[in-house]
Amino acid sequence: MTKAILLSFFLMVSSLANSQIFIENFEYPNNTPLSDAPQWYPVGNLGINPILVTLPGLTFPGYIGSGVGNTGYITTAFGETDSASLTPSVNSGVVYASFMINLLTVGNISDKVFFTLQGSNNQNFASVAVRSFGPGFELGIQKAGGDAFVYYNQNLAQFRTYLVVAKYEFKTGSGTDDEVSLFVFDNTNPLPSIEPTPNVGPLTSASPDAQDLSRVYLSKESGSADLYIDGIYIDQSWNNTVLPVELTSFTSSVNGRDVTLNWTTISETNNSGFEIERSSEIGVWTNVGNVSGAGTTASSQSYAFTDRGLSTGSFSYRLKQIDYNGNFEYFNLSNEVVIGVPEKFELMQNYPNPFNPSTKIGYQLPNDGVVKLSVYDNSGKEVMTLLNEFKSAGYYSVDLNASSLSSGLYYYRLTSGANSSVKKMLLVK
Repeated sequence: MTKAILLSFFLMVSSLANSQIFIENFEYPNNTPLSDAPQWYPVGNLGINPILVTLPGLTFPGYIGSGVGNTGYITTAFGETDSASLTPSVNSGVVYASFMINLLTVGNISDKVFFTLQGSNNQNFASVAVRSFGPGFELGIQKAGGDAFVYYNQNLAQFRTYLVVAKYEFKTGSGTDDEVSLFVFDNTNPLPSIEPTPNVGPLTSASPDAQDLSRVYLSKESGSADLYIDGIYIDQSWNNTVLPVELTSFTSSVNGRDVTLNWTTISETNNSGFEIERSSEIGVWTNVGNVSGAGTTASSQSYAFTDRGLSTGSFSYRLKQIDYNGNFEYFNLSNEVVIGVPEKFELMQNYPNPFNPSTKIGYQLPNDGVVKLSVYDNSGKEVMTLLNEFKSAGYYSVDLNASSLSSGLYYYRLTSGANSSVKKMLLVK
């Protein structure tokens, strides 16, 4: 069967770079055997009780694979096992394999492997196993096939989704000193942006180190766990593994009444885009714009947004980054943005112009004083007074609704103390 490539994988050539090298969100129709899905191939017991794609997908707050597509279902029945390639393979640095699991039944389970990484020599590494523990279960990891499993001594509950990260770290020493670690997260705390202390490890063994890691392997052993697995992401960066977007900078600059925000990401996964939110009082945020994201990319991306025509005052900004699956997280600008007092008296051209029937008129005052803003028809008759009151120095704008006026050329005049300015505008109905 010819298999279409539905997903893109990224691997930077430099050993110092970070990139995603495998993604599986099980975005296939319900009841699809995994061996019939793109990138997966059966490696044992072909056609016997295959791993199936089922719905709905698992969710975990803040995780990049949460709620995308469906899920893989591994039952207790002995059956087909499946493998997918990492292209190219990895032979240095650190590899993180993250995925969500939800255990459905807990029986008499002992050292049942359901997930592993494999080398090109068909050896297993960083295998993750499950076993019964009290009323629930616990998870363990081994460095290489044949080693003893070391378990996270924590009773995990069935019917609850956990995020699991298996880490393999290549060392350059004796040839038997590579290390593995296991991280297990529930949904009670936010996912950390910096790699935390593992729940198991780092640990090694006398078994030979991996020459490389070239495949991911899902196992279906007899009497194994009855579980869902979803959102498999394999990467060489912790942030890319657990967070959809990593910001490296978020800055602001002010030009008169305009604020320009600039931000840069290292990489992105499933990033639909950013909503830009502004606040002038604590706890109250207003959406002032949107910027599209880059989807999934291992390349650095730079973004900019300009918030125009602000009044004098202090403002806070934040980005709401939204995934295609609806998950989101906030990034806050570290500093307040201050729009100060203008240096000169000025009346701005209305916008839009021509207009029908509404337009906006901006002005700026270098000093406090009584301000009058009036509208005149072409004969010089005052037809509307928009403003006649005391104003502090600052930037302002006024909305004009001319629905009661007929089409034609009009003038608007701003006065404050000895200062005065007049401009034209055209109403077209």
